Amino acid sequence: MTPNAPDSGPVYVFPVRALRRWSTENLTLETAPAGGLVAHFRFEGSTCGNVPFELRYQVLLDGSAQRIIAAQQCTPAPFDEGHQRMCCWQEDAARAATLLEEKPLAGQPLAAVLSWRPLRSPSGCLCAPASRHHKWQAVLETLHFALFAPPTPTVSP
Repeated sequence: MTPNAPDSGPVYVFPVRALRRWSTENLTLETAPAGGLVAHFRFEGSTCGNVPFELRYQVLLDGSAQRIIAAQQCTPAPFDEGHQRMCCWQEDAARAATLLEEKPLAGQPLAAVLSWRPLRSPSGCLCAPASRHHKWQAVLETLHFALFAPPTPTVSP
């Protein structure tokens, strides 16, 4: 049985190995004042011209058992300038900035990410909807994995 088999728990688009690594290296969680949870995800990518950039994703989950996605945000890291080298930023910076305002699955339970199958593209930039969906799916699946995946069994030496 593979770790991502349907009868062994949630089925993710991304490999469990990647989700495990992202949940420990790129994701931080904190309790929200109203009893929910705030997730911070650091994404490092590069433009088609191979210019590195860093984005910060933030997801607010309410305090219910369903973990409703109450808010989502994507912003360039405070020190980042590489995002300005994306084609969409160079063509129309004001319009490109609005691309960061997309909030897929807002208002839905976090578990909705398990059945969300948008068009996706693994390109590093945000210029196309499929690229933005790919990143949001990585963020939301990593968050779901961190909260709901069974712990990895430890092997005794």
